Amino acid sequence: MDAREGSRRADRREAAAPCPACGELLGRGYPSCAACAEAVDRPLRADWDSLSSRDPEVVADAAPGEHPWTCVDWALRQLRCEGCGGELAAGAAGCVGCAAADSARWETPAPNPHEHALRTASAVLRAPTWRREAVVSTWRLVLPFVLTGAPVSPDDLRTVRTFVLAGRYDELAALETLPLVVPLLPWRRTH
Repeated sequence: MDAREGSRRADRREAAAPCPACGELLGRGYPSCAACAEAVDRPLRADWDSLSSRDPEVVADAAPGEHPWTCVDWALRQLRCEGCGGELAAGAAGCVGCAAADSARWETPAPNPHEHALRTASAVLRAPTWRREAVVSTWRLVLPFVLTGAPVSPDDLRTVRTFVLAGRYDELAALETLPLVVPLLPWRRTH
């Protein structure tokens, strides 16, 4: 286990809890809620602060694996896209420069499924116009549980997305534990 991963484990809450600022489960208001953003961005900033040289362009342009994914992602957030003027890798949905930067981001892997989920959730929620609303809503629903270290499998994501597509976002948002399971889907109910 990487020392950074160990410190991130120590930072995790035992259970999802309401955010003191927005009232949603902590993380669900990311990135617009400052308290939710602080909780999600803490590991990225901690790794960034530990770098000897914090030049975003140098880190973003480095060879894959030269820096942890957290530093690559934090560097991208600090840079502006020359094409659309937005946050690099999260600007306009049709921007070729942002798409190229987002694609390059994934060349530096996250070391485990939990960190991959954290990375994916933050990338999706920072660029919500790039994805379907159901995908954005799914990551918004599960991010509070990712912050606790709860495992979120591809099957979990598929199930949540199915419920979102069925118009049951509000029911899932009211749940405070994983798995986010509500009664049978309307078309699968037996009467």
